[in-house]
Amino acid sequence: MNEHSQNNITHVEDDYQQRQQEIHLQEEELRLHQEERRIEQAQRNLIVNRLLKGMFFLVSALETLLVLRFLLKFAGANPDSLFSQVIYGWSSPFVAPFVNLFNDINLGNGVVEITTITAMIIYGLLASLGGRLVELVSGR
Repeated sequence: MNEHSQNNITHVEDDYQQRQQEIHLQEEELRLHQEERRIEQAQRNLIVNRLLKGMFFLVSALETLLVLRFLLKFAGANPDSLFSQVIYGWSSPFVAPFVNLFNDINLGNGVVEITTITAMIIYGLLASLGGRLVELVSGR
């Protein structure tokens, strides 16, 4: 084997090793890019989850307030008591859009306030639709 052949073999081996390194670097770049995309998606999912949990908390608090209002009216609670005044005061703005939509049912001292039941149903449906919209927009 002459020196020229030996140089050609060495050059081919060097080219092969260099090409292997380039391929390895390209694979590593692709893996890093995919990992960055996974991290970005996880961050978006975290934000969406927090938004949905916040919405769920607020709607749950509103529904709890409306249930308390309904129970106080149903049981014929004293409207002059501080607790009743607070519950009625806080819940009135949320019930107001539905006042006079349906007639309430009087039960002697108590009242089945259909207005409050309607408000609970409507707000529950709106919250469900809002949650689905957030999921749709976020691509989940």
